[in-house]
Amino acid sequence: GGNRTKAAELLGTSRVTLWKKISRYGIEVE
Repeated sequence: GGNRTKAAELLGTSRVTLWKKISRYGIEVE
């Protein structure tokens, strides 16, 4: 299950980056 954890971490960080980009452009997300 190590790979799955790593994948989840990658998804988490990319999601945070996405949110930062989104909030920078002022797009509201629920």
